[in-house]
Amino acid sequence: MKTRIGELRREHGLTLKQLGQKIHVKDNALSQYETGKRNPQLGLLVEIAKFFKVSLEYLICESDKRDYSIASDSEAINLLQLLDNGKVIFDNLSNETSLRLAVWIENHNELLSSEYPELLKTAKWFTYETIDEADILKHFRNQRIVQNDAFNKIEKLLVLDYQDDNIDNPYYGPNATDVLEFMRQGERIGVENYKAILEEMKAMPSYTPDD
Repeated sequence: MKTRIGELRREHGLTLKQLGQKIHVKDNALSQYETGKRNPQLGLLVEIAKFFKVSLEYLICESDKRDYSIASDSEAINLLQLLDNGKVIFDNLSNETSLRLAVWIENHNELLSSEYPELLKTAKWFTYETIDEADILKHFRNQRIVQNDAFNKIEKLLVLDYQDDNIDNPYYGPNATDVLEFMRQGERIGVENYKAILEEMKAMPSYTPDD
């Protein structure tokens, strides 16, 4: 999938590591997204578009228009009309513009009811769609933060501790090869089985190096 991630990152003067820290993604994964070697999930694409304040369509090179302005009532009405007749779709708008338009709709219900009743249905749909997307984005972001934190902890245990003998809390658990094999076997036996094994492990008595 062709994207403008690298172009926008450089435009904002960010390194891969800096962008990765801001959106909670490993910089090596971002590098692969930029070169097209891997395709990011939709939730991440939407969040990247949100971060750079561009539309999803612009980010994935399906449009050359970054966003739409709603700096006045007339621009908000015009954008609703474009949405109503299908000339603009939800993904043509940045997250910031979607939120602004949703707030504008909430604050101008009387204007819409009295002068643009034909737009009320589209306005209501747009508000619900914006709320739903915000909830979905929050869910994906929280999931990614948890996963990225886990990756960092694994890296510290398996890489940093392995290379440093002078640490206060040395790690005595499975090494990188063991972890890889557990992941492969976990995939082979299925999620329910490997979760059952993990529960059994949690119930076992703790091991100490002096045992």
